[in-house]
Amino acid sequence: MPAPWSVVDFFSCGGGTSAGFARRPEFRIIAAVDLEMAKPSGGQGASDCNATYLANHGIAPMNRDMMTLEPREFAEAAGLTPGQLSVMISCAPCTHLSRANPRNHLADRPENSLIGRSGAFAAHLRPEIFLMENARELIMGNYRHHHAALVATLQRAGYHVRSDIHFFDRFGLPQVRERALIVASRIGEARSLKDLWQGWAVRPEATTVRTALRRLAEWKEGRPDDPEGDVFPGMGPGVLARLAATPHDGGGWVDVARNPRTRALLTRDCLRRWHAGDLGSHPDVYGRMALDRPAPTVKRECGHVGNGRYAHPAEDRLLTVREMATLQGFPFDYRFPARSISNRYRHIGDAVPPMIAFQIAELVKWMKTGRRPEPGDFVMPNTALRLEDLTARSRMAA
Repeated sequence: MPAPWSVVDFFSCGGGTSAGFARRPEFRIIAAVDLEMAKPSGGQGASDCNATYLANHGIAPMNRDMMTLEPREFAEAAGLTPGQLSVMISCAPCTHLSRANPRNHLADRPENSLIGRSGAFAAHLRPEIFLMENARELIMGNYRHHHAALVATLQRAGYHVRSDIHFFDRFGLPQVRERALIVASRIGEARSLKDLWQGWAVRPEATTVRTALRRLAEWKEGRPDDPEGDVFPGMGPGVLARLAATPHDGGGWVDVARNPRTRALLTRDCLRRWHAGDLGSHPDVYGRMALDRPAPTVKRECGHVGNGRYAHPAEDRLLTVREMATLQGFPFDYRFPARSISNRYRHIGDAVPPMIAFQIAELVKWMKTGRRPEPGDFVMPNTALRLEDLTARSRMAA
């Protein structure tokens, strides 16, 4: 068997993107880099994500700032010469681009320049394939000049670049997640996930919360206890009472507000919005997931019911770490050893869904070999998606 194709992962977090490559024999992760930033106030090392990466991939990422790490320095540390690398993953942070933060449209933050730094690393390392997943605003937002500059850098370095925006539930993720994906190739035409899925679709029932949680439960039968994943944070009496008053299967704070007997349980902000008739703002906070729909977007701060529609459809609690990871496309056996439960949720919400990364890895294999994949090649084992969930588009139309 030929030597595995080498992969490096910048902004590696808990290793979600790497998992899509590491669980294929054709690829070998050789290095990763992450500064382990949680909230800006937490400082370097606060997220503890490199321990999660190490536990799953056997590699300790470099704890370095990509703003100061030089491409030549990294290449020497990784034992790479320019042109030797097969795949470079560089999913620069999207925190200051995403529409999830309404203040992002007011000012372009210095952290957004990490997108351009990714291009500088690619120009020096000259990998065969360059990959970046990010918020859709990278391509269509106020600061899309960062995307334009990255594409220009890659093109000058000899890459063919493909930039697309995808809804990942169309590719089997049990979650509505709209993201930008940049694929650049210097060994031929860059391909997209749309190319991979041409002629194929996912049955709608396969991407629901109900299906994902049922398949997780089936996988867990007869297996040992899961102390890393079968946990969720506690709630204060006020939050617990508010959740108990929220209707099962998709209920939210507006339902609590409509009932005069429970309206007093609302937060001060939600109560103000109710009286102002502002029902469209923050509709998902303190909400329950709906069983027969895909989950809403799982974001970085998914570790509290007040940050989104992250409550269990029927039980008065947040989804467990393992349940949230399943909706984010992680394999059922992925480890989350971080000491802080809140950091375990961050490692999940920060990740490129491994289920999708597995498909991207198959896309890379296609670009390298010229062999078009079959559906069985891009369904990641031990996740909520199964091969029988895929159907030919002609059958869907019928």
